[in-house]
Amino acid sequence: MPDRHFTLRGGNSKAFRFSAPGGEMVLSGPAGTGKTVAALLKLLQYGEQYPGSRQLVVRKTRVSLTESGLVTWERIVLGGSDPIIGNPINRGNRHQYRFPNGSVLVTGGMDNPDKILSTEWDLIYVPECTDLALLDWETLAGRLRAGAGPYDLIFGDCNPTTPAHWIYKRATAGKLTLIPTTHRDNPRFWDRATGDFTDAGRRYVVERLGRLTGSRKKRFLEGVWAAAEGLVYDGYDPGTHLLPLGWTPPENWPRVWAIDWGFIDPLVVLFGAVDPAGRVYLYREFYRSHTRVETVAKWCRDLVAGGQEPRPAVIAADHDAEHAATFRAHSGLYVRRADKADRDKGIQAMQGAFDLRHDGRPSIFIRPDMRGHDADPALEGDGRPTSFLDELIGYTWDTSKPENPKDEPIAHNDHAMDACRYLIRAAATLNAGGLATGDEPKVVPAHAY
Repeated sequence: MPDRHFTLRGGNSKAFRFSAPGGEMVLSGPAGTGKTVAALLKLLQYGEQYPGSRQLVVRKTRVSLTESGLVTWERIVLGGSDPIIGNPINRGNRHQYRFPNGSVLVTGGMDNPDKILSTEWDLIYVPECTDLALLDWETLAGRLRAGAGPYDLIFGDCNPTTPAHWIYKRATAGKLTLIPTTHRDNPRFWDRATGDFTDAGRRYVVERLGRLTGSRKKRFLEGVWAAAEGLVYDGYDPGTHLLPLGWTPPENWPRVWAIDWGFIDPLVVLFGAVDPAGRVYLYREFYRSHTRVETVAKWCRDLVAGGQEPRPAVIAADHDAEHAATFRAHSGLYVRRADKADRDKGIQAMQGAFDLRHDGRPSIFIRPDMRGHDADPALEGDGRPTSFLDELIGYTWDTSKPENPKDEPIAHNDHAMDACRYLIRAAATLNAGGLATGDEPKVVPAHAY
């Protein structure tokens, strides 16, 4: 076995030593921090230390491994002359690497899952794991039971992307350990003795990555899970607009609900409370696909009947008379047609709600845990938003039309955004009816279906 010497620092060292039984771990950081080398060294160390172990390296497609992770594995980690490589065959046709002690490392892709899902593994490594859907990740995790070593693990590496991605959300929920890395973790780019970038580090990190702007700079230089550029509601700031977990509004504040109908796409119901100054507080939501109108109508009915929700002053809904009639029949609650004639005006009103007033406070607040049920597994598995906040940080202008780049949002994953526009407009109408401090709401008559 050839001599090997590698220096692992910071997050790379922590990931190499990570050994939580049944755990999930992702190395996150900009390109060039040494994540892939650390991950492959972990596979090598495990395979050599635990005879007969079975390890899998898998990407969304098998071909994407050939000129990425396998090059690093053979040329850098193994060094080219290691007997694990075996005969010098074409790397694109190589599907496994056998260790002298009986351990094996197998390569594959989720585009041909039969082979990799028909056996059991000790370690599963997913380079560029942001390419996978949550369903892929969980399916792979279910194959971790070979038992050759003291722990099994599914782990991956990635460059940061939007905070709406399932990896970030899974880490936030405590189901996955997200380990950050920086360019200072890579000895090629950072010299600890001088406390400065090496020549290679200055060329790549300072000069090349330093020229990036916006969310690309945050992700690929700073390693931040940053929202997309061109956000429609770029005034949103978590530190300003988020309420405490579990926040509930005072009982005497009038309630305004808004509904965006759906079935294949999610059916969304937003619950808002309006304070005496006209500010809107979003505190509860329903966000689920493949749900019938009568199901959510009964859910809403039970919230009111059980005293969890006061009867709403206004329910503004998308324009579908049949759905509205079904909702009324099963909930006992009237809905009015949402003010959606001028979408641009509605967007502007919602943008204005995020702006700070003269007293330094905005006109909209959001409870971060307001979804009244578990995340929709179908949406989560497809990597789609599962809540209002997921949509908010990914709702961008359509820049594919350079002649008029800021007139059209991308009409995809916008169901809660539509509902919120209806709610903001309905709340403004409510206030126009004469709501003042301590008053019961005087509601402008709803145009019922």
